Amino acid sequence: MRFAIYGAGGLGGYYGARLAAAGHEVGFVARGAHLAAMREGGLRVVSPKGDLHLAAPRASADPADIGPVDVVLVAVKTWQIPEVARAMGPLLAPDTVVVPFLNGVEAPDELAAVVGAERVLGGLSKIFSLVDAPGVIRHINPSDYLAFGELAGGGSARVEALRAVLADAGLEVEVLDAVREALWRKLLMVTSWSALGALARSPMGVMRGQPETRALIERSMAEGIAVAAAQGFAIDLRYRAELWAFYDALPAEATSSMMRDLWAGKPSELEAWNGAIVRFGERAGVATPVHALAYHLLLPMERRARGLLD
Repeated sequence: MRFAIYGAGGLGGYYGARLAAAGHEVGFVARGAHLAAMREGGLRVVSPKGDLHLAAPRASADPADIGPVDVVLVAVKTWQIPEVARAMGPLLAPDTVVVPFLNGVEAPDELAAVVGAERVLGGLSKIFSLVDAPGVIRHINPSDYLAFGELAGGGSARVEALRAVLADAGLEVEVLDAVREALWRKLLMVTSWSALGALARSPMGVMRGQPETRALIERSMAEGIAVAAAQGFAIDLRYRAELWAFYDALPAEATSSMMRDLWAGKPSELEAWNGAIVRFGERAGVATPVHALAYHLLLPMERRARGLLD
């Protein structure tokens, strides 16, 4: 199967490398120092599931250099989706499938508005991986879970074919009958603590270990669950127990990508994460005071990173 990995960072670089190592034709759309390092020394993955090195990956900043593929896996930041959707035309054959693996609930529809709803699946991943150095992906935890499904629900032949290919590449993969609800659950997983952790400048171990911040995370969870329920997704308060089980199992030093970006003065996914909870809450008449406070306090950092504030 022919793949294009649009965004060869910690997530896209990892999955693309596993697919290439399994014998599939993979083209990476990358840029900057990471792209230069991939061209010069290849792409290296350091992982609990086994290290690997692609000596000469096919990589370019221009999708036209890769050409039409069967599947485009989108692994950029959420705020880059409009640009990526406009640029991916050279990758699209008549039956090309586009699968975004991003946090947030809006990316599939943003892509569908440009490339066509019939092409787009919903997707999500649960993996801790990052670009450790240009050309080097570090996979931190043993899991490399990813899941996807038809946005309208139910199964399909193309979904099953993709699942089989990903599983054969050694990835932990699941097909979802209700992918939109799963996207909301994933959004709650990242938003319930990330903005609070960014404000506190503290990793998960501190946030879950202090009674005051643990209580704020609990309130943040409840707000997000209420907003999701208002959108028609059957996520009830029992989901909090699942979230806490996940949080309590994370390494004490765990941080989210949004936290790391904000601290580094880079544009982040604040709008697609906590901003989305606030926006959807306002539309549905659901109060989100914890999310709103965290979102609004982080906005100056976000705007400064985007050059909108001195």
